[in-house]
Amino acid sequence: MIFENNIEIFSVKEGDSIGSLLSKIEKANIKFCCVVSESGQLKGVVSYGDIARSLITQPFSMNDPVSLIMNSKFRYEIYGTGHASLKLLLSKHRFVPLVDEMKRLQALVYGSSEIREFKLADHKISNPSDFLLIAEIGNNHNGSLEMAYQLIDEAKQAGAHIAKFQMRHLDSLYGVDTGSQDLSTEYVVNLLGKVSLNNEDMFRCFDYCYKVGVTPLCTPFDAPSLESLESYGMEGYKIASADLTNHQLYRAIIDTKKPIITSTGMSTDEDIDKALNLLELSNSNFAICHANSTYPAPYADVHLNYLHNLKQRTSSVIGYSGHERGWHVPIAAFAMGAQVIEKHFTLDKTMEGNDHKVSLLPDEFTNLYKALSNVAESLGDGHKRFITQGESNNKIALAKSIFCAKNISAGEMISEDHLVVRSPGNGLSPKYYDQLVGNTAMRNIESGEVFYDDDVEGRLNSSLEKYPHQFVWSIPVRHRDVYSLYDKFQPPAIEFHLSFKDLELPDEEILNKSLSAEVIVHSPEQFDNDFIIDLFTEDQEITQKSITLLNKVFEKAQRIGQLINRNQKEIKVIVNCGGHTQKSFLSPVEVSDRIKLFHKNFAELELGNCRFLAQTMPPYPWHFGGQSFHNQFTSGDNIREILSSADERLGLCLDISHSYMWCNYSGESFENFTSSILHKVAHIHISDAAGTSSEGLQIGLGDIDFDKLKECLIDSRDYATLLPEIWQGHENQGSGFRIALNRLSDFGY
Repeated sequence: MIFENNIEIFSVKEGDSIGSLLSKIEKANIKFCCVVSESGQLKGVVSYGDIARSLITQPFSMNDPVSLIMNSKFRYEIYGTGHASLKLLLSKHRFVPLVDEMKRLQALVYGSSEIREFKLADHKISNPSDFLLIAEIGNNHNGSLEMAYQLIDEAKQAGAHIAKFQMRHLDSLYGVDTGSQDLSTEYVVNLLGKVSLNNEDMFRCFDYCYKVGVTPLCTPFDAPSLESLESYGMEGYKIASADLTNHQLYRAIIDTKKPIITSTGMSTDEDIDKALNLLELSNSNFAICHANSTYPAPYADVHLNYLHNLKQRTSSVIGYSGHERGWHVPIAAFAMGAQVIEKHFTLDKTMEGNDHKVSLLPDEFTNLYKALSNVAESLGDGHKRFITQGESNNKIALAKSIFCAKNISAGEMISEDHLVVRSPGNGLSPKYYDQLVGNTAMRNIESGEVFYDDDVEGRLNSSLEKYPHQFVWSIPVRHRDVYSLYDKFQPPAIEFHLSFKDLELPDEEILNKSLSAEVIVHSPEQFDNDFIIDLFTEDQEITQKSITLLNKVFEKAQRIGQLINRNQKEIKVIVNCGGHTQKSFLSPVEVSDRIKLFHKNFAELELGNCRFLAQTMPPYPWHFGGQSFHNQFTSGDNIREILSSADERLGLCLDISHSYMWCNYSGESFENFTSSILHKVAHIHISDAAGTSSEGLQIGLGDIDFDKLKECLIDSRDYATLLPEIWQGHENQGSGFRIALNRLSDFGY
């Protein structure tokens, strides 16, 4: 719901011409207008619909008065009507004029399906996954500037975006005479007198916040405190639940034109509506937080479902200010739409005062931040269900395809007798079963062979034969298809993608024909018993097994090279070197320490005439159908640190989609990343990518700018080979590779 006070934009005089009305509508980009008399009284409304209907029922000229086509039967409300009532009206009307007691137009309210942005300092909430985390320090510094600094440091370290304080002018707030106050008030005044900082020390806290990189925020409880904060230059304000009905203070804070966060504890629906009216009518940049002002609040009294109610009352950002024990309730609040999250913060819960009892300790606040970040990442946009990369990996093994049950000759009609549905899911989906039946086979299909998209009439037909001309390009092959794919593509180089079972294959029996192509070998990524190579681990058992397996890979690579191209002097072997963790990323110190282990382990490898190419890695690799966290061969700094003291036989395989996803995750410039490591790159895996986890996409189906990428890579064309590593590109006789090579050719590779 949007309030518009600038009625000049949305109003015309009843004597104005229809031509001037249309000109105003077009210029202001609006879809409706109010018609008023010379004295400002509301006489009617005009929308696009009214204009269209008039063209049919009573044709008009541009010089006719607006009153000729206006709608005189319209709904209006008195300025100041409750927010909830207006929301109900807007469920039936696109806009509602607001008038005074003389029916003079004062404002306009209209609906909006979009949630407003909330901005405070450098922080912005504009997407469903955005959140603003506030560490409510309040008076938990207990009047100590030193403790306040420590709280700020800990809040920053724990992940807080904002460190919030409270300011009170006690004499203005409670009066000079405290002798006649009741016991609870006497206790509060006494406590506040002991734990409050003076204004100068409070300002020092704000300065320190900026120094360490967290935004300061403060709640003024009275007019003198607001004046002091304004003199400092506070960037925004939090209004306490206790002041939701203090409209004088509300108006004073609104008048600062600063961002506002307000809480709704101790309030009724009517109280909330009146506060919302003040904020909405002033077009304030605000967020409103659900809260229960009990310390600690019983879980039964939290009523998180009220967040749905709050959403219905405003189009502004909503939040949650929690006073319950623990940090799990704010996670639920965020999942329900609360994007400003506030929790009290302390160093010691046993200190005097209720706030300490409901506060989080630094490690608890860190858990809150991490959990919010995980939930934010998991929310998605909710618009469309798509298959993720991890699901695609699992789908091959677990899903089903349509297979040929008995031989079919080209030109023969396909019947149900020819078809059987079974795993794996690497071919045509069973959802095309009915479309496949009755089609004419375009090729000879043997029993046991899988059907592909091309076998369904009208679907993908990839007969493109254009290849890159700037780079020495290659295609991925396996023992079983190396000769058929080579005959089809005639590539300058081939890359053997080995599985752990391939290490035991009798190469001499299978690779019985030499080829005029450079041989490249990709080490298995996953081994039997869920084992993954890791040359960075502190686990000696894993280290020794990794070295043993890699030495078998190098031996295998040399044997393949001898059988395919015995004139080749050096064989590139691509290796995923490890450095992954299961639960979270390593700290920078841990990453650097493990690089030393890598160099030690690398020295024990028996390379022969192989060159070790470490593959660049994404932030979240897929291992055995699940996601991990990668720490090595990721960022430009990390890669340069590894290579700075490395053996000359250590080079890089630049995986474009992996590194693009890393840069999306880290914010590192992909162009800077690429140019900074290119001199060590001997082989390039190229495919498209999106976000931080969608890799191996067909060229042009992701977010990579391949024109710009070509300019980054062009200097490597004399020493680096290029391979389109498209997910499932080998299926259907390499159709995915064929499309990728064609598109790369079009981009000038």
